[in-house]
Amino acid sequence: MNAVPRIYGAGELGVLAQTAPGDAHPRVEYVGGEVFVGLDAADGGAPITQGEVQEWTRPFGEAIAEAIGEVPALPAAEDGMITVTDERSAAAVLTRAASLDTAQLTGAPVVFALSRDRLVVVGAEDESATGRALDLAEALFEAGGPLVSAHPVILSDGAWSPFPWRERFPALEMRFERVLRLFSVRAYEAQGRALQRPDVNLADARIRVLASGVTTTFAAWPRGTATLLPVVDNVVIADRGEGDVQLSVATFQEFLDAAGGAVVRTGMSPLRYFVPGEPPVAAPAD
Repeated sequence: MNAVPRIYGAGELGVLAQTAPGDAHPRVEYVGGEVFVGLDAADGGAPITQGEVQEWTRPFGEAIAEAIGEVPALPAAEDGMITVTDERSAAAVLTRAASLDTAQLTGAPVVFALSRDRLVVVGAEDESATGRALDLAEALFEAGGPLVSAHPVILSDGAWSPFPWRERFPALEMRFERVLRLFSVRAYEAQGRALQRPDVNLADARIRVLASGVTTTFAAWPRGTATLLPVVDNVVIADRGEGDVQLSVATFQEFLDAAGGAVVRTGMSPLRYFVPGEPPVAAPAD
């Protein structure tokens, strides 16, 4: 089989579960956190799907190992951070964790699979290098390209598991929270583009930085409009009466509590809640 490895985040797979479900969905192996590895056909780049793999007689993991093959040694760490810019090498780090050279790191390896061409490895005891990984995450968000995940994973007992950054680096909590919100907004953007439909408003998740420096997210709900609402910090409720639009703000939990059972949690990833109502009003033509 002529194939190349492909790294996926949970957000992208969640969108594909809607746009390419069932047998058309990419076949992937779970790595840890929000990260998965699959395969693309080397000739045209189309994902190897669950339907195709059903016909195989060998394990999918063996096919991934074959596609990765032998990879060069990883780049040397710079100030405690190893940066991998080749997707095949990144897939090797994720799927061959036990063979990862940790001599350059301070503590157990921690991986940020930020994008397909930016995977970084730092030591679990290296706060400074972790801060630089967060700097890179912000730069990738600002660059506007596709992202994978901002949730780091740590190597423990030969496998990847979520890294408890709140416990290890409390001084970086605000930085982590900002990056996680940035990545969630990008995931909702991709989901919204894929799921556009005329009968439901797909509310955008947006970023707001408070005067305190804290990064928050918000989304707008036009009162009475059927909406798929992202999970955000605050909901801006727009109430259009006979005169000007009146705005009010509620935390997401306050919004859910006020709605009671009317708002329905969907199975979408990233998660959205369905708020029932009338179809959106079409914008007037120019």
